[in-house]
Amino acid sequence: MTLSPGDRFELAVTRQAWEAGRIPLAGGFRHLIGDAGEPAEVSLRSESGQSAPGVWDGGRALLEVPDLRHLVLLPGHTGRLTLEVEKTDAPVFRVGLASQAALTAGTVDPAPRDIGGVPVHFARGDADIVQALADGAHAPLDAYELNRWAHEIALTPGFDELVSLPFLREVIPYEHQLAAVKTVLNRMRGRALLADEVGLGKTVEAGIVLAELLRRRLARRVLVLVPPGLVTQWQEELRRKFRLDFVTHDAEAFKLEGPEAWRRFERVVASFHTAKRAEHAATILDVPYDLVIVDEAHHLRNARTVLWQFVNRLKRTYLLLLTATPVQNDLEELFNLVTLLQPGQLSTLRAFRREHVVRGDRRQPRDAEGLRRLLAEVMVRNRRATTPVALTRRVARTILVEPSPAERELYSGLSDFLRTRCRQGSESSSNDRPPERPIVARTEITRMTLQTLQMELGSSPEAAATTLDHLLRRERWAPETLDGLRRYRDLAGSLGEDAKSRALVSLLRSWGDKLLVFTRFRATQERLARVLGESGEPAALYHGGLRRDEKEAAIRAFEGPSRVLISTEAGGEGRNLQFAHALVNYDLPWNPMRIEQRIGRLSRVGQTREVHVFNLVAPGTVEEALLEVLDAKINMFELVIGEIDMILGQLATEQDFEDIVTDLWLASEDHDAFRARIGSLGDQLLAAKRAYLEIREADDRIFGDALAPGGSR
Repeated sequence: MTLSPGDRFELAVTRQAWEAGRIPLAGGFRHLIGDAGEPAEVSLRSESGQSAPGVWDGGRALLEVPDLRHLVLLPGHTGRLTLEVEKTDAPVFRVGLASQAALTAGTVDPAPRDIGGVPVHFARGDADIVQALADGAHAPLDAYELNRWAHEIALTPGFDELVSLPFLREVIPYEHQLAAVKTVLNRMRGRALLADEVGLGKTVEAGIVLAELLRRRLARRVLVLVPPGLVTQWQEELRRKFRLDFVTHDAEAFKLEGPEAWRRFERVVASFHTAKRAEHAATILDVPYDLVIVDEAHHLRNARTVLWQFVNRLKRTYLLLLTATPVQNDLEELFNLVTLLQPGQLSTLRAFRREHVVRGDRRQPRDAEGLRRLLAEVMVRNRRATTPVALTRRVARTILVEPSPAERELYSGLSDFLRTRCRQGSESSSNDRPPERPIVARTEITRMTLQTLQMELGSSPEAAATTLDHLLRRERWAPETLDGLRRYRDLAGSLGEDAKSRALVSLLRSWGDKLLVFTRFRATQERLARVLGESGEPAALYHGGLRRDEKEAAIRAFEGPSRVLISTEAGGEGRNLQFAHALVNYDLPWNPMRIEQRIGRLSRVGQTREVHVFNLVAPGTVEEALLEVLDAKINMFELVIGEIDMILGQLATEQDFEDIVTDLWLASEDHDAFRARIGSLGDQLLAAKRAYLEIREADDRIFGDALAPGGSR
C-alpha cells in the first residue's frame, strides 16, 4: 500500500489492549506497512507531541507499542485509535483518542464537515440516524455494515476499471493480461479457462481476477488447488505480488484444526492429492466457496477420475482453470474442462463428438471455426507470437572444476559411506524389531540426511562439515557410524582453499561485469564471501535470514558499487535483478525448476542483453551427470520460463525430481552406474519434451489466434 502524508486510519481498540500496548490488526491493516511477514518499526505521536516507538507486525497481525498508555491520560475517552501518516520516508503516525462527549453531544448538522481535510456530506436520512444514536437509540451493527457495503458496491466502478492494480507489487501487468482479466470478469462472469502459452502470465491474470473479486467483496472464501510442488510457490506469489494471505494445507496451524480447518480458514492453497482424499473431501465439498482456482488444470482432462469428480462437486460461484495445454490427446479433454465451467456450453458428449471431432482422429476438430466460437465464451488464450512479450537469448556454459586429491577423497569416501549407511537403514526398517531390543544408538543415515549431505558435497566442504558437526552433536551413534562421521567431518574441516572458489575468483576477474552467484547453503555463502573479500572483490549477501531492510540494502549494493551478489535460494523467488545479465550456479539444484527459478531473476521481460549462465561442477559428481542430461538432452537453458514444468509434467510419476535423482543414486553401486541410470532418465525427459512440443503444436492448430481476449461483447 502506498502511504501519503495526511492518510488517516482508525482502529477499534479495547481499553485492555490500550493498557497492554498490544493492538490486533484486523483485515487489510496488517498489510499497511511492508510485507505481512516482516515487522516494521513505527512511531506513534500524540497531539501533545509525545511519541512512543512500536513494532508493526503484519505477520502476527499485531501492533505493539509498550508505552501507548502513556500517550493519552485524559478521562472520558473511548477506545478509538486514529493513525495519521505524518511522513513517508519513515512510518510515523499521529495517535489520539476521540472523547465520548464529542461523539454524543449536540445535534448532527447535515452540512459539510471537514474531516482530515476531506469535505464530507451527510445525507439527510443518515443525519437522522446519527441524531437518533446521539439521543440514545441503537441500530443493529449488521444493518449498518450491510448499508455501508451496499454504498461501497454502488460507488465501485465496473470491471472496465480494475480497482486492484494500485495494490499490486513487483509486477506490472501487460496489456494482454489486463485484457484477459476484463474479458473473464465482464463476459465470462468469473468462470473461465485461462490457456495462455507458457510464459505469458496466467498466474498474474488469475491473481488480478482474485484481487478484483476480493476488493469488491464479491468473494471471501477462496480455494486454490495446485500440484504438490507448487503449493508454496502459489502462497508466496499471492502474498508478495497481490498482498493476499493464504494458508497452505500443510501449515502447522491448519493441520492442528483437523478436517474443520477447511471451514475455519477462508483462503487456502492446497495440493490436488490432499484435497481429493476422502477424509478431506467430505468437509471441503460442504464448504460454499466463492472462488476456486485450479492450476495445471490439464490434470482434470479425464472426467472419470476422482479429481475431476471432486472439482465438479465443489460448491463454487466463480471458477478459474489454468493450463497451457488444454488438449493433450483427445478433444474430449477440452469438453471435460469446459463442462466444469459451463455445463452444456459444448452440448452433450455424444453431440460434441458427432459435431466437432473428426472420426478416426480424436485430436482434429471437424469445424474449427464453429468450435472456436463456442469456446470464446469460456476460454482465453494468448500466444507469444501475438504479444509484445520477448526474451533475450541465453548463453549457458559449463565450467568443469578439477578437485584436489583431498577434495576427491572427501567426495568419494563420504558418498560411499552415506550410501552404505542409508541402505542399512532401509533394510533394518523393513524388519520388525523385537520390543525387548530397543535401539540405543543409531547406525543408519536417513534418506533426508543423505540427500542433504550429498548436495552439500557438490557445493563446498564447509557446507558438508557444518551438517556433519550438527549430526555428531545432536545424535547418538553406534561406534562404526560415529567413527565415519568424525573422520569425514575432520577431513572436510581441514581442507583449505578449494578448487571451486578459485574457479569463481578466476571467472570474476575475466568476466568484468556484475555476477549473481547462487548457492543453496549458508555455509558456502559465508565461505565465498571470505574468499572474494580476500581477493579484493567484496560481495553483497542475500539470504532468507535477513530483515527486509537488510535485503533491500543488499540489492541496492549489487545495483550500485558491488560487482557480486551471493544469494541463497531466497534470491530466486520474485526478485527482479535484470540490471545484471550473468549468473553463476555455484552449486546445481537437483530440481530443474529451481534452476529455472534462478535464471528467471535475470532472463525476464525487460532484459535487454543476452543472459549468461555459468555452471560450476566437478567431474564425477551427481551435479555433473545431471547437468549433462538437462543441457545435452533437452537443452534446458534454451527453454522459455515455465516449459521445464510442462516437460516434467509429462513424466508418469508424482515424485519430486530430487527424489527421483536420489533413488537413482542410491540404487547405483558407483558413479558409472549412476551415469547410466540418469542417462535413461534423460531419455525419458527427451520423450517428454517431444510429447509437450507435439501437444503445443496441436493446440496452436486447434485454437489459433481466435481466442485472444478482446474485452466485453
